[in-house]
Amino acid sequence: MADPITDADREAVRRLHAEGKSRNAIARETGRSAATVSKIAAAEGLTFSGGARVAAATEARRADAAARREQLADDALDGALAQVERVGAADSARDARDYATAARALTEVHAKVAELARHTKTSSAGGMLDRLADALLGTQDGAPDGG
Repeated sequence: MADPITDADREAVRRLHAEGKSRNAIARETGRSAATVSKIAAAEGLTFSGGARVAAATEARRADAAARREQLADDALDGALAQVERVGAADSARDARDYATAARALTEVHAKVAELARHTKTSSAGGMLDRLADALLGTQDGAPDGG
């Protein structure tokens, strides 16, 4: 008869799985059978479909997304500054207003992307794109910006 599964076994499986270890590696490290590790993983909602490859790919994707968010924020701020410079050289009041409006919009994009970057450093990437889309496409009251 196998030893009963303990809370320490469950915690070890969760921790090692989060490190990207395979089922067999976890079994070797914990001294439990692969079947027991699978049973614990299933109860915890964990899968071993990709193991360390998936964990590494996910981390690389997160790092790339972080770099892209930083670039987007920088580009938005650069664009806002360029629009502000155009305001003073505008040919008409309408052009000046349009440049100022573009500068404001780009400044808001910069602020929202920077805020999202701060929040996603401590939370999962899931939902980040949804929040970004909401931030960029909607106004503060959630209604689309009509211009």
